[in-house]
Amino acid sequence: MLKLILSRAVQGVVVLFVVSALTFALLAAAGGDALGELASEQGASETTLREMRRVYGLDEPLASRYFHWLANLARGRMGESFYYHAPVATIIRPRLLRTLALSAVALALAISFSLALGALAARRKGSLWDRASELVILLTASTPRIVLALVALAVVARTSWFPVGGAGAETLTADFSLLRILPPAVVLALPLVALFLAQAREGLSHALAQDFVQVARAKGLPERAVIMRHALRDALNPLITLTGYAAGSVVSGSVIVETVLGWSGLGALSVNAVRHRDVPLLMGVVMVTATAVLVGNLVADILLRLNDPRLRQDHAQKTRRGTNRSLNLPAPGA
Repeated sequence: MLKLILSRAVQGVVVLFVVSALTFALLAAAGGDALGELASEQGASETTLREMRRVYGLDEPLASRYFHWLANLARGRMGESFYYHAPVATIIRPRLLRTLALSAVALALAISFSLALGALAARRKGSLWDRASELVILLTASTPRIVLALVALAVVARTSWFPVGGAGAETLTADFSLLRILPPAVVLALPLVALFLAQAREGLSHALAQDFVQVARAKGLPERAVIMRHALRDALNPLITLTGYAAGSVVSGSVIVETVLGWSGLGALSVNAVRHRDVPLLMGVVMVTATAVLVGNLVADILLRLNDPRLRQDHAQKTRRGTNRSLNLPAPGA
């Protein structure tokens, strides 16, 4: 497990370096900067703009600016936001917590609903539950997230069931409640239901037909125990992999939902950063989002090995074979 974590950490550093370099280059190629935006709003003179660009290092070559930013990042500093006039880390931290909370609720809703409906559909092939699961997969896979967000906004606006807007900007708990987080969480969860439900339905159907499940039934175990203790664990591996990828995609895909439904998280913050050409802030959001994707994949790999001992055994056998080849030792049993 430690070797897995170290290997993923090294790969993650390389990925983050590539992502940061590409993002920095694309932002530079887009033209303009935060000071130009500031000049258009406040009418600063060209002389003032040139001096400010010199002070902030914006007149330096692209490579020099990037490596200066990279050196600060290596020291744990993300720079200062041009628009908010505050350290980027200070701005991102509370919004990251709200986005993570929103993502956790969305994943919990998608997984629990998919497992429940998938189990009913797998147990009763051709039944109403099976046809309902197919319809749910079709609807959730084909409906764009922007449409779901607008429908949720209409429901929130026309009813008094849910508070309008997001949590406060200072802390996670400010103006925070389950009713407030539920509309954006449901919108984020619905596209994931198509993936989780299709996999849960197929995986449980396959697991319920295996010999070890038939043996468990022959022992007189209740059907609920057969599914929860035996079939579900066999079907979990693909779901765990999907959860790891989905965790990162939910964090990175929350831009539309947070903007439309007024949830003050990383998605809404990235929109403001793009609007005001705030490169340090946007780079910070990109790096945090990329890190969330990498961490989600690592957690999925760890959970896979904890759930399935065969993966740990295969990895150990590969490691022993590699060691034997490097030492010119015969293979076991040779």
